[in-house]
Amino acid sequence: MRTLVEIGRETYGHDDRAINKHSERKYRDADGNFYVLSRTLDGCPPFFEAYGPYRPEHQGALPRLRVMRQECWGDGWTWQKAVRVFCRELNATTSNG
Repeated sequence: MRTLVEIGRETYGHDDRAINKHSERKYRDADGNFYVLSRTLDGCPPFFEAYGPYRPEHQGALPRLRVMRQECWGDGWTWQKAVRVFCRELNATTSNG
């Protein structure tokens, strides 16, 4: 089982230039791969998306991860539930960095 270390949190879209609002949590595993768990804040209800694995030198669109065989999932879920299901999909646990 891999361990994902949380390495950052950001929220986007709190200005007039944004297309939508979302919040992200970024993770790294021991092999140097990165993952992103993103929650769309202006969806009704809010939903989650996941990306990874990717390397620091990656350019372009991030590889999308399917969770529960879906690209968008967890309508209205809490972060805690979404992280738990995201980790189960990756056979991982989390640790705050």
